[in-house]
Amino acid sequence: MQLQDLFIRLAASLVTTGSLAAGGVTVMTHGFNSDVEGWILPMAQRFTERAEFPGNDLTCYIIEIGGSDGAYTTTVTRVDGPPPDQSDSGEIVVKLDWSSISTGGSTSSTDVAIPAAAALLSSTLIPENGGHPLAELPLHLLGHSRGSSVVSEIARLLGENGVWVDHMTLWDPVDSTFSDATIGVWENVLFADNYYQQSGQLFAPQGRPVTGCYNRKLTSLTGGYGFLSGNDHSDVHAWYHATVELGADANDGNINITNSMRSDWYETDESAGLATGFQFSRIIGGDRLSNTDPAGTASEAIVDGYNQMWDLGAGVSANRDSIPTPADPWPNLIVAQRTSSGPLNGGDSIPLELHYQSEVTATGDPELTLFLDPDPNPWNGNEIMLSSESITGSGFNSVLTTSPAPVIPSDIDGNYFLLASLSEDGRTRFLNLREPLSITAALPPPAIASDSLRFESGLFTFTLTGTVGQEVVVQAATKLDDWSTIATVTLNTAVQDFTDSDSSDHPRRFYRIGDPPSP
Repeated sequence: MQLQDLFIRLAASLVTTGSLAAGGVTVMTHGFNSDVEGWILPMAQRFTERAEFPGNDLTCYIIEIGGSDGAYTTTVTRVDGPPPDQSDSGEIVVKLDWSSISTGGSTSSTDVAIPAAAALLSSTLIPENGGHPLAELPLHLLGHSRGSSVVSEIARLLGENGVWVDHMTLWDPVDSTFSDATIGVWENVLFADNYYQQSGQLFAPQGRPVTGCYNRKLTSLTGGYGFLSGNDHSDVHAWYHATVELGADANDGNINITNSMRSDWYETDESAGLATGFQFSRIIGGDRLSNTDPAGTASEAIVDGYNQMWDLGAGVSANRDSIPTPADPWPNLIVAQRTSSGPLNGGDSIPLELHYQSEVTATGDPELTLFLDPDPNPWNGNEIMLSSESITGSGFNSVLTTSPAPVIPSDIDGNYFLLASLSEDGRTRFLNLREPLSITAALPPPAIASDSLRFESGLFTFTLTGTVGQEVVVQAATKLDDWSTIATVTLNTAVQDFTDSDSSDHPRRFYRIGDPPSP
């Protein structure tokens, strides 16, 4: 079987679970003596090529951290795609570039992370976003080598502001140089995965497992950077690139990933890259709660990377590093899921379960608002509000659950995303249900044409109006408290006569019509 055939078949069968689609922020960064152009740019460019990507475009920024010795600067440039409020996917990719200071011994990962976290929290740094901080959206932080320590520190600093991170990905993490911070997986990180190797190659940095992650040790990265340059440290991000860009023609900007390399790099259950790596991202929606161990080590299950400080679906264990209680935490929607399945009709309710965290203040509780959105972008103003209610504040040391069931307006028809927002003290965070909802508008109720009442051949007759194919229940009674169904009629036309064949047996009879009862 050709690998391309394998990808097509498996893509249709892989189970995708979780809360999210696009409508989020993916932050990718490099390590020592690297930049965002060589391999990060090609990876970001492949997101929209995936069949699972819910849209045609995304917004791409470069956030550059420069300066030195505490006088660090932050600049932002949009380098690709429309402004976020004009994107159909709502997805934003940030290439975090600290290349100008990545080789200096005086700059630590924390020095980079402080302005980077501030950039994500800022409502003014990117004027075209109309006051929306990037941190309003679900966050995926990815870093290679020293960059793993950078993204870990960004997650910690966001946590100290009470902001949750949906996903943190480490590529061959290194934190033993340049006074970099020890990599941690913090209690505000929902899912963490780590891809590393320990090849022992001379002069190549060696990654390591990180407690709290799904740790995937890579043991057979033949034919990549190590073959070409003698330094296999970059083979780890190339391995991940090939889980973003599928097929035999994948290229990470520097090397081609061939079918032969895929056969060596991935275990059988990883399906040549389709069922691992990027599969667990918010965009693709792979099963982060899986107890399987695709690498076959019998010691590292995917679910090990899921936050178990609270029971968010994976049970409870101490698999996260603690953060001091923030003085003024943001509201957070952490996990959202629908508790029913199948298509919906106008007028139906949507039973939901949402896990959230918020501040407890004397000024009021957080406000939960639910929308239907024709696309995954929460910033483009085309949402339809379903409900808004105050819910109980949790405090930073607790995660609470709420179970709203908003009702769909009867005239809604088509596919929509369910968007939730949680607002408090002027700050908001958004979260989409991953799978769109298929909704059929409720049919207008049938009616009896008021000018159609008559006798034909001695039998009482009237005209029904409604929608072709609509079922109409006709009931009759001799007293207004004794109704019985005398017929169920399927309308073959929008205007259709009905004759009561028993009307001659009743000197007086009342009639009413309606829709059939719900099953």
